[in-house]
Amino acid sequence: MSEEHRAARRDQIARAAMGQFVTRGIHSTSTDNIAQAAGVSAGAIYTHFAGKDEIIAYVARTAVESVFAGLEQILDDDPLPSPQELVALIAERIPQAGAPVGFMVQVWGEAVTNSDLRELANEVYAKAFEVLREYATLWFATAEGMDVRQARSHAPDQARLLLSMIYAHILQLALIEGYKAPTLS
Repeated sequence: MSEEHRAARRDQIARAAMGQFVTRGIHSTSTDNIAQAAGVSAGAIYTHFAGKDEIIAYVARTAVESVFAGLEQILDDDPLPSPQELVALIAERIPQAGAPVGFMVQVWGEAVTNSDLRELANEVYAKAFEVLREYATLWFATAEGMDVRQARSHAPDQARLLLSMIYAHILQLALIEGYKAPTLS
């Protein structure tokens, strides 16, 4: 089997798994459910993934990374978007991330007791934090007129606040009936 075919089959299984996780929930989805939805044998699943936890991690990583993909390009914008505009830009990407927000929330819940998923959640957080910390440093230095040292010292708190706002938005999308992202005026 060619590498291209293996990658396509892996993605096919991941898409089927996503559908099952969203419909049934992570705990109620078995590898047999995933295999049946993907139209493959249960053995084929294990050719591409070590088990359900690896499938969950693969799907979660792919989805969450797509939310933050290309975020570094914003650092080159002149002028930089305001923090409110930045959160709105990221919020617009969430529905296009390839994973329903309910799945993201399920992964967070699962990460509390699953060390592999917790490690993944921390890795994704760290990457997003670094981009947002750099953004905040630039924002404070250019838009707020702080010297670089002062901007660097304020940036970590601002990055944490921005991430908190993004995560809160994801949670509200998943849980609050009719929730719509706030718009900028």
